[in-house]
Amino acid sequence: MGKVVKVFKTLINELFGTKKEYKVEGLGIFTCKVCDCWKDQSYLWGGAVQLPFYSVETLVLIEGDASAPFSKQLLELQVLLQNWVPMTKQLDNLLSCKSEQKHKEKIYASWQDNFYPYTIVPAVLYSESWEIVFYKNSGINYHFTVFWKDNTLQDLLLGGV
Repeated sequence: MGKVVKVFKTLINELFGTKKEYKVEGLGIFTCKVCDCWKDQSYLWGGAVQLPFYSVETLVLIEGDASAPFSKQLLELQVLLQNWVPMTKQLDNLLSCKSEQKHKEKIYASWQDNFYPYTIVPAVLYSESWEIVFYKNSGINYHFTVFWKDNTLQDLLLGGV
């Protein structure tokens, strides 16, 4: 019964909710459709963020309530973005090992030139961490997902054709 109610609330929210905006300094504007009758409900706020080193914007989702994204998650996201370069160095090492194991070294060899962060979202698999999905710039649909928590790469999943 709980899933039915959740789907019903989501549908009502999409049809009758009011679009709200929340400006985050240095990141941009996050938007969310909010239904005033469910102010205590959790919402996902979304924004397109232009990250340094990439030409394509990244979709970022942050959990929040009817008034704004949660400040704790905004702070965690800003820490992640401030530590982007050290994160990519950790990713270099892990991606090299994992791609060797899967015999896909050529695909991921120069990943920083050929992949971009498509989404950054709160992770479900690893509690209180971030899930970052990278997609290949062009051609075949290769991607990989990293999980980041407490300035440490938690895991890496290779995906694609």
